[in-house]
Amino acid sequence: MGNKKSYDRSFKEEAVKLAKETNVSSAARSLGLHENTLRNWVKNIRERPDNPFVGSGQKYIPANDAEKAALLKENRELKRANEILKEALGFSQRAKRGRNKPDI
Repeated sequence: MGNKKSYDRSFKEEAVKLAKETNVSSAARSLGLHENTLRNWVKNIRERPDNPFVGSGQKYIPANDAEKAALLKENRELKRANEILKEALGFSQRAKRGRNKPDI
């Protein structure tokens, strides 16, 4: 396996600027980058300008997917809370009838 280099955000942004001013091939060659690496940076800036370089092994999640995941998590939590309340209600009703053991 080859050595994996990491570049900071400002370097990537400057490299993309250079690629736009000239072209990707010559910019990559002059910076000592693989052409596909620079093409990916250009693509990332074009597709997600708010957060083009996620890094640190983190996966980019579009805002609408993040919102959907948050809503699904909240839904699971609410369903669990509902189950707990149903169990507590059943226990309370049995206690009122004078039984402390669940109906089996």
